[in-house]
Amino acid sequence: MGLLGGTKETKEQKELRKAMEVMQKYGLENIDAKYVEQVKKINLELAGTGAMEFGTLLSGKPEDKVKMAYLNTLIQQNWIIIRMLDELNKK
Repeated sequence: MGLLGGTKETKEQKELRKAMEVMQKYGLENIDAKYVEQVKKINLELAGTGAMEFGTLLSGKPEDKVKMAYLNTLIQQNWIIIRMLDELNKK
């Protein structure tokens, strides 16, 4: 919702906005439009695990924290691979 009582963002608009934010964060702004829906689904899936990850960081064992860090690294590497494959495909 806007600051001055503007229209409320629909669920679909919010999902798309968040997907676009992820795409910008990981340099995927120029990715083929047909993949935007997939990025949106991936982002929703990751957001669903965010609460679990946050809880693990607060009360988890050190080895759980390390596992979460490794998984987050793999996720970021996957975004890089997606971007690179899209660039290769366009060439």
